[in-house]
Amino acid sequence: MLKKQGRLLSPSLVIHKTNNTITKILKGDIKILRKIAAYVVESGGKRVRPLFLYYLGKSFALPDKTLIEWGALLEIVHAASLLHDDVIDGAEERRAKPTGAKLFGNKQIILGGDHLLASGLKYLNGMGNSHAMEIFTDAIQSLTTAELLQMQELYNARATRATHASIVDGKTAVLFRAAGALVAVLRGETDYFASETACLGLSLGRFFQERDDYLDYFDAERLQKKGLQDFFNGSVTPPLFTLFERVTEREKKEILSAWRLMQNHETEAVILNLMARYSVRDHVLAGLTLSQETVFAQLESLPQGAPRDRMLLEFKKILAVHST
Repeated sequence: MLKKQGRLLSPSLVIHKTNNTITKILKGDIKILRKIAAYVVESGGKRVRPLFLYYLGKSFALPDKTLIEWGALLEIVHAASLLHDDVIDGAEERRAKPTGAKLFGNKQIILGGDHLLASGLKYLNGMGNSHAMEIFTDAIQSLTTAELLQMQELYNARATRATHASIVDGKTAVLFRAAGALVAVLRGETDYFASETACLGLSLGRFFQERDDYLDYFDAERLQKKGLQDFFNGSVTPPLFTLFERVTEREKKEILSAWRLMQNHETEAVILNLMARYSVRDHVLAGLTLSQETVFAQLESLPQGAPRDRMLLEFKKILAVHST
């Protein structure tokens, strides 16, 4: 029997409480740390991970306070990884706004990212849950390992889908999996990494990245960024895997040549024309649609009630494949 549900927070209130908790955790003794903390809160995006954790937890009548705190900590880990990623990638914009590296400089933002992680782990340690600490440290380890693997595979025309899947699991899906594992901990499960809720998080995280990989080539405005960023950053994702599998050797050389050029309309046109010629969009979209159906079927299998219904409503908007 599930416990009786208390008042369910709206998505906007979950985000508000998450941001307030992040601000509380990221106390900085010097001006630059306070500025970076403010930047993390202001550039938070849709807070998909805290929303997933909160509504998943509320599906099992778990306490608001812990769900919000752990959701805020997930966002701090995610934000720290993005701060470091932007330095590694030399990125100047994220969601059409200047990156932390652009605003504060590489040296300060790297140290700021380290401070985020240290502050989050210090706060988590104070909560006194060793299982949660294991989940968070596992996630941080996975993030760094996957980032190194991705760097190793950049501009590799012989990259494999299996390697890409490992990168996705380590960089994106790991924090959704962590959210599911945290719910399992609160439910008293001992094998929390293999729990149904952790597996649900893993599936959702994989779909989240699969959708981004598709939109990067075919609807980048939805991501608030320029198109083909994955291509020109040297990342081989499903659209490019599909293209590599279909083109002639001469066309493959065209693709490799485009990698050596600066991103411009001419080089973008070469890649997009090849994508159109070989119906890459339709092929990738078919797989993405199947993944979407699988994920939402898993969400629908959660205990019936307002939390599940609210999560389905919100995530069908957040993770829509087509523009509405």
